[in-house]
Amino acid sequence: MHKFAALACLAALALASACSPKTPESAEESYRIANHHLREGAYPLAIEHYRDMLDQHPFSDLAEEAELKIGYAHFQDHACPEAIAAFTDFQRRHPTSPYLPLVGYLVGLCSEREMKSPDRDQSASQNAHAYYRAVINQYPESPYADLAQERLLHCRESLADHELLVANFYGSAGNQTAAEVRLIDLVRRYNDTDQAGDALYELAKLYEEHDAPDKAALAYAALLYHHPDHDLAKSASAELDALIGDDDRPAGDPLAALIARSGRSRKLVQGPADPANLAPGGGPGGPGRPRLGFNQPAPGSSGLGMPSSGYH
Repeated sequence: MHKFAALACLAALALASACSPKTPESAEESYRIANHHLREGAYPLAIEHYRDMLDQHPFSDLAEEAELKIGYAHFQDHACPEAIAAFTDFQRRHPTSPYLPLVGYLVGLCSEREMKSPDRDQSASQNAHAYYRAVINQYPESPYADLAQERLLHCRESLADHELLVANFYGSAGNQTAAEVRLIDLVRRYNDTDQAGDALYELAKLYEEHDAPDKAALAYAALLYHHPDHDLAKSASAELDALIGDDDRPAGDPLAALIARSGRSRKLVQGPADPANLAPGGGPGGPGRPRLGFNQPAPGSSGLGMPSSGYH
């Protein structure tokens, strides 16, 4: 009887030991396990372990990096809304972090991933444009400013494509004024894109069709002045020769004269929000200020053990 009682006690103790709460891991151990899952591509598990670490060790020296890596794991898992939310929380919690340029760049990549074709809503393109511009403006010495500049052109081309489609729609509907306004605004906003050359050529044709050869000449000349290597440059030169001789070509920048003649010389806002107002800790138009002067992690060597450049 005593033997059975002893066995029963041992079994009860074993069961109690198995069911007892697990001893909390150290912050370093939790962080190491989470990093392993991140490297292996097990992003939900990595996020779970980072969060467990933050719950158990909220004041650890590793907490800031763990919060950042939660956003990065969502980003790698192509969960853009969750990544943006995590990065926004990081910006708010750490307004002087040296990783803010990286965070702004990754938020731009998240928005770029959600961009739609030029014939659809361009909110994501506008958001990506604003975030990239913010990184460039607020952290000009950061290597992420250079990366953002490279990605910015893709956003600008998409937005210019959209404007060109809208202008063509108005033109096909016989609304000359609306078509002219959209084309002029396109070349003012996105004159660094090939679409601006297309827009100038279409403007010239529109002016010729509506008996405005002086404006047409300015549009052709602007195309040649700003986009000499454009596919339509040769045609524009021939059309310009047919309108005016070499001696009569406008001096200086023909685009400035064209804009003045069109009445579209007022200052335009770049997109729906001023990128200069896009600050860490908020979306377009949010409060903030440039934060410079700290050491910024370089692409590929962020100190966090994760790649930080390129478009994934």
